Amino acid sequence: MSNATIDPQRPVGELAREVPSYTRVFEAADIDYCCGGDTSLEMACEQAGVNLDDVRKQLADVQTDDAQATDWDDLAELIDDVVETHHQYLREELPALEGLVRKVARVHGENHPELEALQAAYLDLAPAMKEHIREEEEEVFPIIEKLDRGESLSDGERRQLWEEIEEMEADHEDTAELLERIAELTDGYTAPADACPSYESMIERLDTLERDTHEHVHKENNVLFVEAETKLPDGVGVRDP
Repeated sequence: MSNATIDPQRPVGELAREVPSYTRVFEAADIDYCCGGDTSLEMACEQAGVNLDDVRKQLADVQTDDAQATDWDDLAELIDDVVETHHQYLREELPALEGLVRKVARVHGENHPELEALQAAYLDLAPAMKEHIREEEEEVFPIIEKLDRGESLSDGERRQLWEEIEEMEADHEDTAELLERIAELTDGYTAPADACPSYESMIERLDTLERDTHEHVHKENNVLFVEAETKLPDGVGVRDP
């Protein structure tokens, strides 16, 4: 895809869905392609304070030969991918990282008072993410899998699915805000000069958590939920009162 063929009015989430390797460019440019996936490339570049033409050139330079979008017509496979790749990572990483955050705040808090706020933000984030993935697996994904099998949903199930999708998307926004707060408190995930190995590890793992969450949310907001909506009968809408 050449620079000239990348329409600046296309939503960034749609572009990331079409060519997953574009996410590397978006991450480097601090462009929100997950929760802000409906934003046009032009507007997203303006919001991130980056040059549109530069970003379009970087996107055009991305090698796509072996990076084409996975065919997620089978939503059960996508759900398995989300659970195995992202949910399992969170189940293992969140409690381990909490211990590290507490340790670093305790040891370095006197010289780095921002660590108290960082710990508070993380302690808001971790339990919310744990509850979020539980709700997805127990309440949202089973209905989507039933829909994907071609089985009819009851009116109650359709209504529940729409309500749950709205709630999941709202949760994603809340998570993004907490991660932005953590990024600010760590100076963009930069370890201070006096950081010990534990401090450096905490910074690196928080950075990884944010990047994994971006990919996780993109798969749900811009692929899974969108595809689920298309499988519902005509006239059934998520935004109905």
